[in-house]
Amino acid sequence: MIIEKYLSILFFLLIIVSCERDSEKSIDIQGCLDETACNYDSSATIDDGSCVFADQYCNGDCDYTHFESLPSSLTILSGDSCLYNPDISVLDSIIGLNGLEYDSPLEVGTQTWYNGRLRIFVAGNYGNSSGVNDTIYFLPDNIGDWTELVSLYLEWNRILTLPESFSDMTSLINLYINNNVLSSLPDNLGNLENLYFLDLGYNELPLVPESICNLGNLTYLWLFNNNLESVPECMCEMDLDWNNNDLGGYPYFAIGANALCDNIPSCIAESEHFELSLDQFYYSFPVYSPQDCDSTSTALNKNPILY
Repeated sequence: MIIEKYLSILFFLLIIVSCERDSEKSIDIQGCLDETACNYDSSATIDDGSCVFADQYCNGDCDYTHFESLPSSLTILSGDSCLYNPDISVLDSIIGLNGLEYDSPLEVGTQTWYNGRLRIFVAGNYGNSSGVNDTIYFLPDNIGDWTELVSLYLEWNRILTLPESFSDMTSLINLYINNNVLSSLPDNLGNLENLYFLDLGYNELPLVPESICNLGNLTYLWLFNNNLESVPECMCEMDLDWNNNDLGGYPYFAIGANALCDNIPSCIAESEHFELSLDQFYYSFPVYSPQDCDSTSTALNKNPILY
């Protein structure tokens, strides 16, 4: 009886193993089987017709796509109309995340390309043809693929946070993201080592990360009209002009209309622009904007005084 019992168990196990092997053999993986294709999949067993081949106009480089026609809002400073696919993918992601209505990613905002890479992107919600045609709420995680982007304009949208990959855009020199609803900044913001102009005015930031002190090339820093209650002490180590204006009359630094009331770094507390802001809509004139530390300041903050 015992032998018969063990034989029955062994027979049952053999059936299970055999079924598993048959199941493994029957698994088919769909993909591109053409080894000359950009997306060749060596693990695929069935060709699903998804093969993509390098554009003949782009020297057979799988990373670029040739565009026959370009919108008038796009400028190519150098090179041809072979554009870098990862740059295009970020534009596609912005469209998808925010439900924007465009027929092509090349139509989003105003774009300037140089040797196939996106260098300047104007996507402010200005209500005219120079920006986006609707509000941007979210930035995609792959925005860090814009490794050659130099200037980024995102004014007058409703962006709440920036993805961690934002700091991968290490070529960025100018960042204009005023009049949004930013409530935080990436801790690694300081990785944007080439940043020259940083406009964070008219947001809802309660603090700035300490890594901002690593922005050694920063020349313009606008932090006015936020909810700042403190700033890093190390900011006094930054090579900023805390008191003067450029030839156009714009301050190099301004931080008015916040809530900086206690334990303020001396370079900021003593700055002539500690209570300075710019008019919200056109940045065309300076505005006296005290820190919100008591009821009197609050009243002044709501009714700023023009210089």
